[in-house]
Amino acid sequence: MAEAEHTAPIQMEVQLNRAELPLLDSAQMLYAMLDLRSKEALNISRRRLNLALVIDRSTSMRGARIRNVKMAAMDLLETLQPDDWLSIVSFSDRAEVVIPPTPVRERRSFSSAIASLLPRGGTEIYQGLLSGLTQVERHASPDYVNHVLLLTDGRTYGDEELALHATQQARKYGIGVSAFGIGEDWNDVFLDTLARKGGGVAQYISSPSQMREVLREEIQGLSKAVVKSMSLRIEPLAEVHLSAAFKAAPYMELFPCDEGDKTQEIALGGLTAEEPIVLILELVVDPQEKEKKLKMLHLQLEAEDVHLQQEIQIPISLSPEEREPPARLFNFLERISVFRLQEKAWIALESGDAKQATSYLQAAATHLFDMGYRDLAKSAMLEVGRMAKGRTPTGRGRKKLRYGTRSLSIPST
Repeated sequence: MAEAEHTAPIQMEVQLNRAELPLLDSAQMLYAMLDLRSKEALNISRRRLNLALVIDRSTSMRGARIRNVKMAAMDLLETLQPDDWLSIVSFSDRAEVVIPPTPVRERRSFSSAIASLLPRGGTEIYQGLLSGLTQVERHASPDYVNHVLLLTDGRTYGDEELALHATQQARKYGIGVSAFGIGEDWNDVFLDTLARKGGGVAQYISSPSQMREVLREEIQGLSKAVVKSMSLRIEPLAEVHLSAAFKAAPYMELFPCDEGDKTQEIALGGLTAEEPIVLILELVVDPQEKEKKLKMLHLQLEAEDVHLQQEIQIPISLSPEEREPPARLFNFLERISVFRLQEKAWIALESGDAKQATSYLQAAATHLFDMGYRDLAKSAMLEVGRMAKGRTPTGRGRKKLRYGTRSLSIPST
């Protein structure tokens, strides 16, 4: 396969689960693992940040939720540096700029504004998100990590497409979006899609007390980015089709593939020096007629000052070399299979096939028990029990499984 450019601050390595493919008159499945990481000798200084914290202040945020959001916002100030920019936007059925973009050194101006947040009204995420993006855009610069952090505990209705479009447009200007769902009533599919289009992350906050830790970790990750806002273009060549694409580390995520377009482009967000990004590509190779070296994929990674290209090839042979798949790839595939099963369960349930959904979730629970994730397995079985009695799964159980299986990229110890 072609070598990537050596001048880039990151490297891209590719491993396949097979050294060679047999010459067959039927289609074959092949897996490719892409490992993206910073070069060892690279010395990365802290990135300056230009952030907007967009806070849901609808009526459902009353009590412990709004109190903990306020504490998390104050804690955020301690995490940031004096020359970082921060704006705060609150929203219900309309948006309000609580603090316009302000250097964090002006700490006093933040305290009273944060304390003044009072829950009221409904939930319209687009209004808050658009206002947050606008505030970040005012000081957006290649010298900063420009990002919106959205916190919500509710569902938005009728403005999802507007929010997704605004997020996708903002990415073109180097502005990312991460989303944090509090409690059980928010739309996980929507927030996942929003964060994926924004090159950020979606996370589940099961208890209000988690907010401070989750936001602190997100800020640390953004400030340590080696490169920002990466995108990967995957171009399968003749005789090869991309069946599925997954992020396997630092957390698990399925990238939907557009069946009408053979070439796919996916947003990967930023890359830190500490954590590699691992992608798993599931490929289908068409029937072969002769021995040859098959050119399968052309990969193109783009980010700030980063342009990596690689071509993946594999020999087609009458007597292919037999080998065990790389242990790390096998490990990721095992965890992806569990993540995929529970995702299929929710899709089947939404289409009205409760029997199939129960079967998928039960299979996921069996795998989780076998892998040593007993707490997640028990949660899956509780939902299986509910579904077997004709009841709907709980919001808490669904989110615990969806976001819990994402952490399966790290083997249980």
